[in-house]
Amino acid sequence: MYDIIIIGAGPAGLTAAIYARRAQKSVLLIEKSTFGGQMTFSPKIENYPGISKISGSELADGMVSQAIEQGAELELDEVVEVTVGG
Repeated sequence: MYDIIIIGAGPAGLTAAIYARRAQKSVLLIEKSTFGGQMTFSPKIENYPGISKISGSELADGMVSQAIEQGAELELDEVVEVTVGG
């Protein structure tokens, strides 16, 4: 049982996982393909605040590492259905 389950481990999902862990929430982050999402395939990112130039794979690796260091659990899997229940 997790406080928060995040589907998709692109930049937004990774950021959400990092902030959720900072708030002491248990987090499962599920990605079906590549942790870091499409930015992983970008040769150069120049519009990330505080970083003038970095490859997408380097930025993704840093975000994944930070999420893991914060205690988020990452799982490579595909979500095919979401059921909300009490």
